[in-house]
Formats: sequence, structure tokens, C-alpha cells
Amino acid sequence: MKNALITFVKAPVPGRVKTRLQTDLEPDKVAEIYKTFIAEIVAQCDRLKEADRFLGCAPSKNHAFLKEIAKKYKLKSFDQRGTNLGEKIVNAFSDYLKKGYSKIVLIGSDSPTIPMSYIKKAFAALDKHDFVLGPCCDGGLYLIGASKKIVPDIFLDISWDSSKVLNKTLDNIEHLDIKLFLLPFWYDVDTINELKFLKKHLRYLNREPFLPAF
Repeated sequence: MKNALITFVKAPVPGRVKTRLQTDLEPDKVAEIYKTFIAEIVAQCDRLKEADRFLGCAPSKNHAFLKEIAKKYKLKSFDQRGTNLGEKIVNAFSDYLKKGYSKIVLIGSDSPTIPMSYIKKAFAALDKHDFVLGPCCDGGLYLIGASKKIVPDIFLDISWDSSKVLNKTLDNIEHLDIKLFLLPFWYDVDTINELKFLKKHLRYLNREPFLPAF
């Protein structure tokens, strides 16, 4: 039985990533901060031995920073495919199920302090469950996991980048024959207040600070 851990990332192009932070910070600074998010979560996941690790890139894996990260951590990277996030998620799962992976966990790059124990718990839960969700405090998702199959209807009519993602996903699952496991809530970082909290939280976690000055 093969496990896959996929991290979805965006090319850190100024003006195109973490747009809500641009209300308070310059686009170049935001892109610099986002690079540290990617580097941190990939470095943490490098310690996991439960799965083969992959980098799902948007719009392209050929961005210099993403190529550098993939090379440093020996990650196989691929381009995300789809017109919205739901399609990209379904396509990623479908592709890696076809490659022989029976348990797949996908995380984003907006929660750089996600506990590795949650990822391990997700893989363990997929032994007895069809699907795993990691809910965010703001109503989004920080993790999605599936075993043996992916059901596209899970992601129907979801307004991505809204606070309704979690509830709509749960509503969809209620109408499907799916055994769900829900992980503990965690937080992602989209706004300046969440970024300030992250800076404080790193101290309490006794983690090395990785954020640039802002």
C-alpha cells in the first residue's frame, strides 16, 4: 500500500499570492513571506516517512523558486490542472490513485505550522475511513485525504476563498455514501492579524522564527 502526500503551492509572484495581505504590505514583501511559508511546510514534511511527497504547482512547476525547493527536498513536482480549486484537487487525487497510491493526503501552503502529527493522523484514519478533512478556524480547509477513490461531488458548488468552504463540503458529504474523519481545527494565514499571530505562535511552539521582518 503506497501513500502520497501532496502539497499545493503557488508560484510566489508579487501581486498574485496572499492578496489579502496586500492591504497592509507591499506585494514584494508578501511574496517574500509566502516563500517562507512554502519553505517551512516542505521542510517540516521532509521529516515524514509515511508517504512519498509531491509538490502540486500553480500555474507552473517551472518557476525558479519552486524548482529550487523541489530539488532541495527531492520532491517530484507537477502542474495543477483545472479551472478552479475543486477541479485541481480532484485531478490531483485521480492522477495519483491511477499511479497506484491508495492513500493520498493533500495540504495547502497557508498553514505553515500545521502539526505533523495531524498529517500522520490523517493517514492512519484512512485505514478505516474513506475521507479526511482538516478544518480551518476561518471556515476553510487545511487538509484533504482520500482512500482508494475520490468522489468529485464532494466539491460541487463550493465558493473557494470564502468562509463557507467547510460547511458546504460537509453538506455535500452528508448526501454521499462516504465515511468521514474530521481532524482537529487549525488556522491558516491570510490576513495581517493572522500573520501577527503566527509570529507570536512560533515563539510558543519553540520553533525557529522563519518570517522576514514586516
